[in-house]
Amino acid sequence: MFNELAKKRRSIRKYTDEEISEKDLNLILESALLSPTGKNLDSKRFIVIKDKEMLEKLSKYKVSGAAFLKGASVAIAVVTNKELAATTYNQDACIAATFIQLQAEDLGLGSCWGNVTTAVNEEGRPSQEVLKELLEVPEEYNVECVIGIGHKAEEPREKKELDFKEHVFFEKFRG
Repeated sequence: MFNELAKKRRSIRKYTDEEISEKDLNLILESALLSPTGKNLDSKRFIVIKDKEMLEKLSKYKVSGAAFLKGASVAIAVVTNKELAATTYNQDACIAATFIQLQAEDLGLGSCWGNVTTAVNEEGRPSQEVLKELLEVPEEYNVECVIGIGHKAEEPREKKELDFKEHVFFEKFRG
């Protein structure tokens, strides 16, 4: 059931050395391609990175929070065309990234989302610029996130369930 899958999915930052099979990787990517987009525009692209040297470079695209990429079996950069889908490209990427992570979890793999939008590297350079340069992304595209995926080398803590009444309101916000 979907609810059980959603409960199981956690950010995994430590991976084993075991590679992800091509079959599993292709299924993850096919699922990402099935994700909906605003106005049904074809704005999303995915860059699959397996090269260990490149994963090491990617692990430094921002000051903190991307080190998990150097241990990942693969990283997927979610890229969107900001000119084609000017009002929805960020949302399109977020939906696709969620599909990637849920499919990975369904296969028993771990994943972790690396934010790009407001991040900077150690030199203070915007992560968007760093990633576009490393991955040779054209100007009209944005890298929205980089997801590391691999076989889990850690068991995450159980997800704390949020209080329904504190987080869900009907008709009006009640804070």
